[in-house]
Amino acid sequence: MKREKVISILHYYRDIPKNIKLNERVIKNLEDQYYNTLGGMKMDGMPRAKGGTSSPVENVVLNVPRSVVKTIEEIRRDNARMEQIRGEILSELNRLAFSEKAVVLGFYINGQQWEQISEQVNYSPRQCRNIRAAALDHLAERFARNKAISRYQFPRK
Repeated sequence: MKREKVISILHYYRDIPKNIKLNERVIKNLEDQYYNTLGGMKMDGMPRAKGGTSSPVENVVLNVPRSVVKTIEEIRRDNARMEQIRGEILSELNRLAFSEKAVVLGFYINGQQWEQISEQVNYSPRQCRNIRAAALDHLAERFARNKAISRYQFPRK
């Protein structure tokens, strides 16, 4: 695996929580739009039991378009896959040496400058860049060996 691919995976890892939050908002909007039970309620207070569905909620759920249900299920599956791949990437990051992990997390995940990272790990900025290069090589090997990461279809930019 090439360094560019590792860098794009790290950027994707950084954005996973934002993507999940966005997907959850989409699900909530769809549910609010289609699962609104106020329209199905009868307000006269009289019991209704005529052999059909007895609950206003059941009436609403039965009237939700199949495409909306499929969309919600697909988004939930995507969120679960993103959580799983995030865990796999994190486990590989945790296997790095402390200085390598600190440099990679600081630069690619937290967006810190080299001077800030060098203060944290007590190396010069030049040494930190060298540590980053070694860490990317180690991650390339580990990501290639990890079946979940190597098989996952990362979005193209």
